[in-house]
Amino acid sequence: MKNSPSILKGFKSFVSSVNINKPIYDVAIVGGGIVGLATGRELLKRNPKLKIVILEKENEIAPHQSSHNSGVIHCGIYYKPGSLRAKLCTKGSKLMYDYCNENEIKYENCGKLIVATKEKEFQQLEQLYKRGIENGVPNIKLLESKEQLLSIEPFINGGLRAIHTPSTGIVDYKMVSNSFGNDITEKFGKDSKSEIKLNFNAKIFKYNSKDKLLLISTSDDNNNDNQSILAKHSIVCGGMNSDRIARVAYGNEEPSIVPFRGSFLQFKPEFRHLIKGNVYPLPNPSFPFLGVHFTKRINGEIWLGPNAVLSFDREGYKFSDFNLQDTIDLITNPGLFKLAKKHWRYGFAELYRDFNKDHFIELLKPYMPNITVDMLEYGGSGVRSQAISKSGDLIEDFIFDTPSDIPIIHVRNSPSPAATSSIAIAIEIVNLAQKNFKDLNSINNFK
Repeated sequence: MKNSPSILKGFKSFVSSVNINKPIYDVAIVGGGIVGLATGRELLKRNPKLKIVILEKENEIAPHQSSHNSGVIHCGIYYKPGSLRAKLCTKGSKLMYDYCNENEIKYENCGKLIVATKEKEFQQLEQLYKRGIENGVPNIKLLESKEQLLSIEPFINGGLRAIHTPSTGIVDYKMVSNSFGNDITEKFGKDSKSEIKLNFNAKIFKYNSKDKLLLISTSDDNNNDNQSILAKHSIVCGGMNSDRIARVAYGNEEPSIVPFRGSFLQFKPEFRHLIKGNVYPLPNPSFPFLGVHFTKRINGEIWLGPNAVLSFDREGYKFSDFNLQDTIDLITNPGLFKLAKKHWRYGFAELYRDFNKDHFIELLKPYMPNITVDMLEYGGSGVRSQAISKSGDLIEDFIFDTPSDIPIIHVRNSPSPAATSSIAIAIEIVNLAQKNFKDLNSINNFK
């Protein structure tokens, strides 16, 4: 829902209603996750004279999807050739490795196998291999014998053939996000006094066309200096809350966000040697999820999962977590009901796996037949924001919402692998900002 006339009543010039000494930012980025931080960094990299502010509602940056993930640097094999998702992943993977090298952030090029365990999967494996070549995945190989597969992952003795992507890696994206934050406040933005404001839950957006300024605040109290800011432009990277922010900030009603929680098991320390890198199944073409897989993490842990179940709390990481508003949004979402009607069996199976380890590892036994529950313990979990249309379709590519005559860009859908692609996504967003925000280009030295 866009700002109503009642909200804007008496708002012909709000500058006079707030502290006249309040700084005016060139760009306010709403959302301090990895995409928002990468976007702020890219803006300042192009023009260090810009005054940027990152508005994050939590007490730290990158607290949710950006740090609750498996930490994989994806190679770009899965995505439809020619799609923005495919292009940005392939480009973003290289940029991420370059960034980690430049900033001495630990990573590992451990590679990945995508494994076929049945002869009937060979055709799909070959098609995926061809897609990887079309997407420009570097050094991709088709392993056509079990011996080749076992030379890379000796304990995946259920596999028959595989695709090997040696450019797949692992990193701690929380560390990457923290480094992006330092780039904003120190490396590129120190002279312009760019900053990150924590505990700033942006709920109110008011634009005055006369002053060409946005007031962004946490409440209707415009006189609270610590809870409102002025900006010439805004880029919203709201992640899990991108739909809600758009509805109060001149954006479109759709798409909506549906949260899916994914839980991981992990090998106990004495069994971590069983996996050398990442081992994935062939993807289910009906869903954007990559299936239950073995994932090496940068701290040496080996995670197994995730499943994908509806979450009744957009920021809840346990089965028992519950948020009333999030639940109401779910049960009143017409697109979700249409999706559930088509795939209810899949949904119940995922839910059952959530609390039954034996059922969970049945998906892993085709790859490692000797795996048992007593080799495993709880690993962690994350919640993924999935954009969905009113017709019940899962939206798999990027959506940028640009309200007319309002200097706002909404990143409405930034699908996995957004962490891998974050620097490339930021370049795309800033290119769009330069196109849409004409006066942004007038600021000195904008490259």
